[in-house]
Amino acid sequence: MLNNYKWCLIGHLFITLLISLNTFGSTSYIVNKEHSKLKFSIKYMALTDVEGQFDDYTIYFKKDENKISEIQGEIIVKSINTFDKKRDQHLKKNDFFNAENFPIIKFKNTEAIVLKDNKANTKLTLTVKDKTKTVPISFKYLGKRTDPWTNKDGIYFEGSFKINRFDFGINWSKNFDGGLVVGEEVIIKFTIEAYQSNDKPAFSRFYLPTDTVKRNVSLDAKTSGGPLILPNGKITKNTTANIAPDSDYTEISNIALTLVSTGILFVITIVFGIWGQARLVDYLEEKGMSENVTLLLSTIIVTSFIVASIYITSEYTGVGTHPLFQR
Repeated sequence: MLNNYKWCLIGHLFITLLISLNTFGSTSYIVNKEHSKLKFSIKYMALTDVEGQFDDYTIYFKKDENKISEIQGEIIVKSINTFDKKRDQHLKKNDFFNAENFPIIKFKNTEAIVLKDNKANTKLTLTVKDKTKTVPISFKYLGKRTDPWTNKDGIYFEGSFKINRFDFGINWSKNFDGGLVVGEEVIIKFTIEAYQSNDKPAFSRFYLPTDTVKRNVSLDAKTSGGPLILPNGKITKNTTANIAPDSDYTEISNIALTLVSTGILFVITIVFGIWGQARLVDYLEEKGMSENVTLLLSTIIVTSFIVASIYITSEYTGVGTHPLFQR
């Protein structure tokens, strides 16, 4: 029995360490709006399509070799753009999005997404006007490219999904003899470029074609997102540059606190796991179970506890910014 406990201890240590380290294994990404599109289309008079896009949004996610997780996105409703100012103003009113009272559209993934042949079909939870629905979505991983100006690696996706606007309280319409003036179904398509959250995305559209391209893009120090200095020395008009924020792990204090938290939780989990298994073994043996069955059941129960504990405390062990630093 003592030898069995030794192997149980080794197993608990291995499982806990593996899962703890896995929280550092995925890479955080942010979508670069300069080279991404979030488009939609809807039927008009049951014949033609009205197309538009949202120009302002923030999307974060994590990705390892073939898995995507922790997708979080926010879309600014007032950034809706159908290339018709009068129509855009109507869309922001109570008849449609009611942007004053519901300024943000939110979405996140419901489960980790596993890519197969660089494709995936999954579901997102989408919240519009405080109404949340689960919607199926399909997307494709297009690959990775190195930006020639910054030498940073970007990853690329495309995909689409459909929603019924009535499900989200966007109910305005008028009838005609062929049906609804504005259709029910909205088709959303996206193409995205994303960079690691501590990388600066490409500024390629601000560069002039020249053999002496400088990799360092200078911003006016006096203004946020001010004029960009081009390689030839010319200065653009005031242009907002979408620079990704620093990585969650670039602050030394955040790293240190995360490591301390991980160490403490690691020790507590192991000690409690070993103590718990010993108590379980004693209890099961009192019930007359065999040594092998006792060891198997107690190991399953304690391992489940370890996995659940690490999942619950994951934000303290490397997933995102440490809670004590969140604002």
